[in-house]
Amino acid sequence: MKIFYVILWLVSVFFLSPGALYQKRTELPRMVMEAADSVVEPGMEWDWEAEQMQADPLLELTGGAQAGADRNAEKNGGEGQNINNTEASGNGIAQESSEDGNISGDGNPSEGGQNSGSEESSEADSSGGFSCADHDARPVTGTLYTEEQLANFDFLRDQFFIEDETVLARADILDGTVLAEKDLTLSGEGDPLVYIYHTHSQEGYADSKSGDASMSVIALGDRLTEILTEEYGLSVLHNPYAYDMVEGEEERSRAYNYAKADLEKVLEEHPSIQVIIDLHRDAVPEEMHLVTEIDGKPTAKIMFFNGLSENREGEMESLPNPYREDNLAFSLQMMLNAEAYYPGFMRGIYLKCYRYNLHFRPRSVLVEVGAQNNTFEEAMNAMEPLADIMTRVILASRKDR
Repeated sequence: MKIFYVILWLVSVFFLSPGALYQKRTELPRMVMEAADSVVEPGMEWDWEAEQMQADPLLELTGGAQAGADRNAEKNGGEGQNINNTEASGNGIAQESSEDGNISGDGNPSEGGQNSGSEESSEADSSGGFSCADHDARPVTGTLYTEEQLANFDFLRDQFFIEDETVLARADILDGTVLAEKDLTLSGEGDPLVYIYHTHSQEGYADSKSGDASMSVIALGDRLTEILTEEYGLSVLHNPYAYDMVEGEEERSRAYNYAKADLEKVLEEHPSIQVIIDLHRDAVPEEMHLVTEIDGKPTAKIMFFNGLSENREGEMESLPNPYREDNLAFSLQMMLNAEAYYPGFMRGIYLKCYRYNLHFRPRSVLVEVGAQNNTFEEAMNAMEPLADIMTRVILASRKDR
């Protein structure tokens, strides 16, 4: 009889564990993805044209990874570290703090227990340096993950990443310790430092008017530029060019190619650029509404998108990305900060086999802001927290200025 109960207990642990539940939850979306692959991409070759042709049909057919629709609601309570007596470092990892509020260990301690978001540090440096706004004024209200958790490959993959059917994440690619500890602080100064563009400029929202840039992702780029410039003292170049318009008609089939050619020119003219952001809007089933509440405002949820430059068969030699690890680290560190300061804001980090023009700079990211059934206001409200989690990564060492 005891043996029977032991067996019953083992079976229940296996089938009811968070990992098992997550695996079952993702089976249906992955089946949809596989079916979409067979319809949209029969016989595609692994080259730049294939990357171009497959980039968005799958996203829209699968709802931008329906598996990651509301990752925070699916997490088990208590998986992260208790926020009492802990603070987040610039990369969002939990650190023990002393009773007077100073961070111990490798954090940036402030003198006399004062928060580094003081009046002096909130103003832009007169020499052209970076401001810190009220970086440290926001309390931790979400989850701080420990180094032990991030070092666990299965935990890391299930908690933060959404795998497309075309890829198989490996521990040597998703090394949580390496990704979370990578220093992505901006090196030096320049003008501009950040470049924002839109491969798919025509993406709008439920209340947007077709062709009206003032209510599309282009307007989100304007708002993000404003925040990064005025609140954080960063020099930003925003390019509103429509790469998905040909002779007045929307045409996406070569948008990534056109954007790539332009990126090469822009970076040649502005070698100071260290951060590249491609702002998009996702497409999901109508019954899904990707919205949360932040500071009392309805806010569209976001998802980061990373190309691995490899598929299940191996490396895609025609699409090399020397900055793959840096790109993944950038996405993960931003998500760690989102989990700590804006719980419910991030859907996850989507992984697919191509590279999506993320190979030009270490700090490159494709951001999906909400979906077609979000309102424009909800999407615009997402720019403040996006700017915050981003600058917590790239300006982490300057919090005490």
